[in-house]
Amino acid sequence: MPYAFFDGDNIGDTIEKLLIEKRVDEATLLSENINKSVHNLEKLLRSKNGVEIIILGGDDLLIKFDSEECDVKLLNEITILFENTCGLSMSCGVGTTILEAIQNLHMAKLYGKNQIIGLRQ
Repeated sequence: MPYAFFDGDNIGDTIEKLLIEKRVDEATLLSENINKSVHNLEKLLRSKNGVEIIILGGDDLLIKFDSEECDVKLLNEITILFENTCGLSMSCGVGTTILEAIQNLHMAKLYGKNQIIGLRQ
């Protein structure tokens, strides 16, 4: 079963910039929306067969999934749900091991973010 590791794009930088610019209310709202995203993602993933949540917190998500039951549509649904809730994108790395998923996540960040790397279709 493959792993998918998601990470929000530019979350820390965005929050830091808002705080530096004394836009504390906006930073608070963004943080609340990220928390809503995490809650919504948890509900979505728990409703799916063949998905095991390994890490879910902040803007990080690591899942193990059955590629027979879950495909690229689910992975895209995760990134869309996150972006629709908090306005920021996510990158994702997929691999047959956690290490490979982490490496592919790093490549997704290097190649411009907001994409899924390592998914075999």
